[in-house]
Amino acid sequence: MRRGPGGIGAINKQRLAKAKYEQKGSAIADAQISQMSKQLESFKTYLEEFATKHKSDIKKNAEFRGHFQQMCARIGVDPLA
Repeated sequence: MRRGPGGIGAINKQRLAKAKYEQKGSAIADAQISQMSKQLESFKTYLEEFATKHKSDIKKNAEFRGHFQQMCARIGVDPLA
């Protein structure tokens, strides 16, 4: 009479599957982190260009300047650059 899926073979199979899932998950996470880093760098570049282009508007409008500085601080961009 069979008692179910047990034994050393089943346990080893589960461990192997778990290790493969963890490895694949790490690879996906690394790829996502790399992609997000590239996107953040691109965003920083465009934000710096925007700041240069709209420098006079940023200086004139205090509310806009406050929001802009807050956004820059969150992502680590120097708004004065």
